[in-house]
This record gives sequence, C-alpha cells and structure tokens, in this order.
Amino acid sequence: MTYPKSRRTPPFPGPRSGRATPHAAWHALGLALSLCALALLPSLARAHEWYPAYCCSGQDCYEIGPEDVEFVGQGYFIKATGEYYPRDAVPESPDGKFHRCSIQGKREARTLCLFAPTPAF
Repeated sequence: MTYPKSRRTPPFPGPRSGRATPHAAWHALGLALSLCALALLPSLARAHEWYPAYCCSGQDCYEIGPEDVEFVGQGYFIKATGEYYPRDAVPESPDGKFHRCSIQGKREARTLCLFAPTPAF
C-alpha cells in the first residue's frame, strides 16, 4: 500500500534568504566582547601580580602619587586617611612608585598594605 505524499514541507532550520537571524547577531556580539575581555586579562593580571595575596584580592591595590604620602619622622603618613606606617613596616615596591592596598580598593578606606620606592638617603 502506498500512502499519499504530504503537501507540507518539513520546517527549515534557518532562514532561507541566507541572512543571519537577530539571535545569531547577539551571539556574534557576545563572542566579540568575550574575546576583547580575554585580551585585556593578561594586562590586568600583570598589574596585580606582584602584590601579596594578603593585601590584594585583584582589585584592592593601586598606585598613588608621592603627593598622597608624606615622609614624617621615620615613616609614611597617608594623607587621605591620616594613617601612619613606620618605614620598617613598609616594603619596597618593585617599580619604584608608591602603591596602596585598601579595603575594597576605596581611597577613603583603611590601608591594608603600603609599598614605597627605595628611600634616597
């Protein structure tokens, strides 16, 4: 026995005109943004790679200018917070600049670590 052929055609999985669907455009945009973010990760990682883990969770440390710190007596006074750190408690920064790690990276928050350039005596 033969059955009559169906007049319906099976659904086509994509557009017949060859144009991309809006859904595909969003996927392409997401892929492009992901690739850009991945390209930036190495530079962000390098910026924080020398900070000790106990000071920095990848976002808590940042460079500060010499105008933000004052050498007083035998230590450093952080002007933004009024904190004082003795010189022997402040490690030297590898790049010769001042760096500060604070709670959640906020400038007005308590200092977790301070790094200073090699003193010129």
